[in-house]
Parts: sequence; structure tokens; C-alpha cells
Amino acid sequence: MAQLQIGWSEISITPDKKVSLCGQFAERISEYVEKPITATAMAVECGGDQMVLCSCDLESIHDDIIRDIRKKLEGNPYGLDGNKVIYNAIHTHTGPGYKSPATKGINAGFGKLREVLETYLAPGQKYVESANFDDPEVATDYENYEMLLERMTQVVIDAWKARKPGGFSNAFARAAVGMCRRVDYSDGTAQMWGDANTAVFTELEGGNDSGIELMYVFDMNKKLTGIVVNLACPAQCVQHRLFVSPDFWGETKKLLRDRFGEDIYMLALCSPAGDQCPVDLVRWVNPDTDVHDPNLIRHNP
Repeated sequence: MAQLQIGWSEISITPDKKVSLCGQFAERISEYVEKPITATAMAVECGGDQMVLCSCDLESIHDDIIRDIRKKLEGNPYGLDGNKVIYNAIHTHTGPGYKSPATKGINAGFGKLREVLETYLAPGQKYVESANFDDPEVATDYENYEMLLERMTQVVIDAWKARKPGGFSNAFARAAVGMCRRVDYSDGTAQMWGDANTAVFTELEGGNDSGIELMYVFDMNKKLTGIVVNLACPAQCVQHRLFVSPDFWGETKKLLRDRFGEDIYMLALCSPAGDQCPVDLVRWVNPDTDVHDPNLIRHNP
């Protein structure tokens, strides 16, 4: 039987400048970095076949950056097939936006995007624009793209070069992280991020997925080298803040390294999560700092 070869790598994708943060119903510019954001890659080779998984502390992975990464990997001297590299995002709303320079002049209609966003707002709410786009300290989405392209390519190459004999063990656990974010009312309507503290509230529209799939990776001396964690929930505990953050995954990685050592890797996977979110809309607790999202303002606390 062929021997598994497994390699790990992690790289910072934290912007050097302020950035426009992805997600929400109003533009937000970061004021500081709460925790560094990273890309983590695990490379696997066995019997001549190969795979690299790369998890990024971003809102999403765009088709154009995958295309450009594969171009950069063409003809690399390490034998890595760019088509065997799989990227995913943790879907944080406190990560940088990015856009390929090839799209300049295309999709420039921010006003149309605003119209789309406004269709999702609750009655009585409106889109409020407060960001300063003229601030020279704010990186453009095109600058962020170039930085991400370089680093997301480098991290998979580094993981591939770090391959060593190893093995893995699967496990399954449960934790109440993801909960339904759509609220049903007695008049037959439903609302995302709806207020449950009202007489017409009936139930949450769907259930929750508390399952966590785990893969523990070891070297040939049975020493733990990393953990792959699959969770059906986007990383959106602090989605309305004005800082760069990997959200709850950053704290999870810190706790793992406090317990198992600084050389432990964690690769976070966000599986298809539907309307799951890490916020309990029934047992609502008001945030202890200012929020910048009209969906997270409650008039019936």
C-alpha cells in the first residue's frame, strides 16, 4: 500500500492597510486588526495522486482568483497540479474585499448592488452609506487581489514542499454553533435576522446542524501535526464590527495552540450551511460594542 505524504503550511493574508470589509448591508472600513487572518494549506500525496486543501479567512473564493492561481502554478518545478488544489473560505464578514484588475470597468454599478441589498432590509430600515472611499490609507480591492494571489499561491507550494510520511484519524463531535437565522411569524411571513421577541413570533424556520466532522493528522511518530475541522456555519460572530478578524476560527486556533503547541495547524472548512449562523435569535443578547448593521439592532430587547 502506498504511503500517505502530508504537508502543512500557513501564511498571513492580513492586509497592511485599512480595507473595505465584505458582507453586511452597509460599507465598512476596517479600523484595526483584531486577530491576523491567514490561509492554511494541507497537501496530500499518495500513490502518485495529489490534493491540496486551502482554507482562507475570507468571505468567499472568486472564480477569477482560482483561474489566476492555476496559471501561476503552471509548470512549477515541484510537480504540483494546480487543478488538484481546492480553496474554501470560512465566510467571515470581517475580511477584505478583493477584485481582479481584469474586471476594472466591469461590474462598476455599485448603485445596482445597493438596490439589491435594500430588497433584503426589514421594513423601516434603509441603506446608510458612511464609509470614506477617498482615504488614501484604504487599500483598493485590486491591491488586495494582488496580495492574495501571491500568498494563496505560495501557501499551497509551501505545503506541497513540506510533505512527509504521515497518517490520519477521523472523529465526529457535536457543538451548538450553527442556528437558523430565519424567524417565522403567525401571519405566514418569515424574515432573515427577524426579531423573535414579539407576540407574533412562532418559530425558527429551520433547524440547526450541530455536527462537527474532524480529521486528526499525525506524523510517523504519531505526533499530532494538524486538525481539519468541518462545520456547517459561517464565521459571523463579529460580522458587524470595524476590524479585520478570522472571527471564531481565530479564537479556536489560539485555544488549540495553547493546548497542543504553536506548531499545530488548523484547517477550517465551512460546509454548505443554508441559513445557519452562530447567533441565537431566540435568546438574544445585545452586542456589548457598537454595531454597524441594521439587522442587529433590536427594538424589543
